[in-house]
Amino acid sequence: MTDTTIRPNRWIQRAQPRPDAPVQVVCLPSAGAGPSMYSRWAAALGDRAEVVAVTLPGREGRMAEPACPDLHLLARRIAVPLLSTLDRPYVLFGHSMGALIAYTIARVLPEAGGPAPARLVMSAARPPDLPLPAAVATSSDKELVAGLRELGGMPDEILAEPDWLAMLLKPLRTDLVAVDAFQPLPGGPPSCAAALVAGVGDDHAPPAVVAGWRRFLTGPTPVYALPGNHFYLRQPDNVKALGDIVLGAPDRPHPRPWGGYAVEPFDGDPAALAALAAACPHAPAPPAPDPDRHLLRMAVRDGDQLIAYVECGEAGDDECHVWGLVHPAAARRGIGGLLLGECRAYAAALGRKALVTTLDGHKEPPPWVVARGFRPERSVGGRATWRLGMEG
Repeated sequence: MTDTTIRPNRWIQRAQPRPDAPVQVVCLPSAGAGPSMYSRWAAALGDRAEVVAVTLPGREGRMAEPACPDLHLLARRIAVPLLSTLDRPYVLFGHSMGALIAYTIARVLPEAGGPAPARLVMSAARPPDLPLPAAVATSSDKELVAGLRELGGMPDEILAEPDWLAMLLKPLRTDLVAVDAFQPLPGGPPSCAAALVAGVGDDHAPPAVVAGWRRFLTGPTPVYALPGNHFYLRQPDNVKALGDIVLGAPDRPHPRPWGGYAVEPFDGDPAALAALAAACPHAPAPPAPDPDRHLLRMAVRDGDQLIAYVECGEAGDDECHVWGLVHPAAARRGIGGLLLGECRAYAAALGRKALVTTLDGHKEPPPWVVARGFRPERSVGGRATWRLGMEG
């Protein structure tokens, strides 16, 4: 079957058509999933938007069809029915694998003569320069099921049913191999506005890792962190929050899931950083940044005041180095430990064996450093540092 003969109703579901809604939200599912993962969205968004859920081959109503192993081809095939479906401003939302498809649709749909999205929202997806940590193509069914159970991606009653599981694992494996092979199309990123979302407790794609998509996007790109794991969007409270993020509600400019603090990527605020450094007079000087290396920068703000900053970059082939500042007035609030957790996830995503830190020039390691398994050592320059082996 060619693209020109694909029937739109096989790809598009509108459980609650809302022709008078000002916006359409096109929802792309995660690996192995179908449009039912967005079944609560129509009620949550109400009259603000019409939800357009995409059904991929190999799942739910299209279970008899083979899954597509090429996300670029899949995006082009989806673009065809969207050309006849989109009749007003629209937003693309994709979760995990769906984020990669949404990113590609944002490129190929305008090239096919369709409208560009008003907004691209990518959820729980690792950027393409941080591939999947395990070789999906060679993993056993048992390993896949263990991974699903760890991510919370499928109910236990399905995982325990051999017949259902056999039907689901084949398209899931095809999807994951496609995700592992994904690279952006040549020619630059989509030109539309974008936002990124992640679950705070997601070990696979935590906020610090998802923020790496900013290397593949243009313009200001906020990163939102919501409570939950990789499938945080299944929590009813998060569906409402996602509705505000997807539609760009102006009253939710930053996530605040950690006791009122805004934890966000640091885009550069020299005056605020200088003021924070002045409040930490014994802090060691930061290492010289290397633009050719991965570099994560995160900030914590209390209102408009910068109260913590951390940067994490590669240090040799096997470890990452963390340098940070925590305002003395906030040092007892666990913020340093929060940022170390973000850096640990980042180092794990890079496949590094150790995380080395120098924070605030402490003579003794703070409790939140010791609690995370760091052990003291001395660096070559004689400066006290603490090391965490990534496997223990």
